Amino acid sequence: MQEFEIDVSGHDLLSKDYVICIANKNGIIRGFKFDENLIYSLSYRYSQDFYKYKKSKKGKSLFKVRLYSIVIYYLFQSLEIKGELSLKVCKDFEGRENDIRENFRFFLGNKLNLNINERIYFVKFDKDSIADRYAFLMRKDKKDKMNTYIKLNLEDLEKWL
Repeated sequence: MQEFEIDVSGHDLLSKDYVICIANKNGIIRGFKFDENLIYSLSYRYSQDFYKYKKSKKGKSLFKVRLYSIVIYYLFQSLEIKGELSLKVCKDFEGRENDIRENFRFFLGNKLNLNINERIYFVKFDKDSIADRYAFLMRKDKKDKMNTYIKLNLEDLEKWL
């Protein structure tokens, strides 16, 4: 069974240079950094009721959790791994743990056929965690020189919104 950490770096999911990172102790690291154009398009289309999420505090929160989960899906898809996973997920979306679990079961379990069962743990990472360290480094990487990124566009994300 492979164990992965999932963490983010940045102020808010819909802010420039927000990074979502997955990592494990075997040196597998993948991340995605939101750029200004993507943030603008997603925010604008959300405000125009393009997506099924209501314009409310709860609706926006569910929208962000879904975006987060979609990116995690693409990060794991890029690894082309099989089998059982254990996930340690940073508590970045306090109170939305059940929504995240449901999304992970759909994307990782149903779509990627990864066996996660009930091995999704929400934890507070210390600064020495692998995912925390790399998420921070990716956010600070202004020239995108690290080779850990995946590329996603609006269509990739909207496919699942």
